[in-house]
Amino acid sequence: MSRAPDAPSARRPVPGTVAVVAPYGDDDGHLREYSRLGWECVTVTLPDHERPAAHRAADAPDRSGTVAHTGMRRTVRKLAGRGVDRVVAGSGLGVELADRLSQLLGLPGNDPGTTFVRTNRAIQAAALGDSGIASVPSVYSTDVTDALRWAEMVRFPSYVVAAADSSVTARPAVCSTPEEIAAAWCRAHRAARYQTGSGEVVVQERVPGPQYLVHTVSGTAPGEHLVSAIWAESRTDTQVHDRSELLDHRAPLFRALAPYALRVLPVLGIVHGAARLRIAWCERRGPVLLSARAFAQPSPADDYSPSVSHIAAAARAATTEGLGRASASGERAVMRVSLAAPADGCALDAALLRTIAALPTLAHVIRFARPGRPLRKTLDRASSPGELVLTGAARAVEEDYRLIRSIERIGLYGGRRP
Repeated sequence: MSRAPDAPSARRPVPGTVAVVAPYGDDDGHLREYSRLGWECVTVTLPDHERPAAHRAADAPDRSGTVAHTGMRRTVRKLAGRGVDRVVAGSGLGVELADRLSQLLGLPGNDPGTTFVRTNRAIQAAALGDSGIASVPSVYSTDVTDALRWAEMVRFPSYVVAAADSSVTARPAVCSTPEEIAAAWCRAHRAARYQTGSGEVVVQERVPGPQYLVHTVSGTAPGEHLVSAIWAESRTDTQVHDRSELLDHRAPLFRALAPYALRVLPVLGIVHGAARLRIAWCERRGPVLLSARAFAQPSPADDYSPSVSHIAAAARAATTEGLGRASASGERAVMRVSLAAPADGCALDAALLRTIAALPTLAHVIRFARPGRPLRKTLDRASSPGELVLTGAARAVEEDYRLIRSIERIGLYGGRRP
């Protein structure tokens, strides 16, 4: 892995201006992090008719630094007039346009001719396989018949069905039968159309084993890459999110996953900017890429443990501070914990909820359902009745996590309903 020069002046002696393309759902994350480094921010928004249904009333900020993209030449002229030095994608919708704008402005960026590799799960897997890197057998199409025909041909024990676009947030489904594949395919197709405007769905072999979210950042010179953070993700038997735990960068598992991630980046055409890789660890094959996103996203844990912010790491790598300060410190354990309602109609108990709220390592409550309010059975992360961020010494965080699960078992969901 190559490193950035030690002297900040060799990179960029003064702050500049960054354009953030389509920061929908960004919660001002890029603006906040680049501003902390003294950079100006310009927001590039997409016209309503180019946004999929999920983003037609999107929350990109409307301020004096906003450029409405109404045509490539016009947008390039406006950004050049504002002295833009960097262009970054603020969401999956911004990846393609950010690549094209970077090229036309003569700025560091990824090749627009390979954008499709950075956004499509099946194409990512094929590209890795062609390069001799462990990957997942996959097929993608807009026709469920193609998916069923492929599954009949390969006959894997189980499959994962998901939107082909890796930025779609709908949870992938694990399937074993043609009927399950067909039903999951239709759900994924609807989610893909709603969130991206594309109806492509991917069916992959299910890779058993734990999964990890690997955050990478790349510097302004080709070949400068760094793994800034790795989150170990645990799920229940029904594939509901249990917890995500930040790995210490000195841990053996971090050192095993990082080299694989750095081999993946150039195959996907990721030369500049941020990427998030979902990697499974398979006993037979070792690390295997499941999907990749070529942009950084905010996390509710960022404000309570700033060293783990992917956006902050990407901003530091792209500006004067370089790769040397872009990695998470690993000094404190950080864990995101999801609550899981066991059945429809249950409710949170107010007294036990207060016990959880008083835990010494609890840094932030991302959300809690109202005590006594009827809940639905938790089927995915979005339907969890509560999500928490724990930080502190590793042993203390683990103890509080176990206590949360004990409180769930003894009656957290036995609250009185009004």
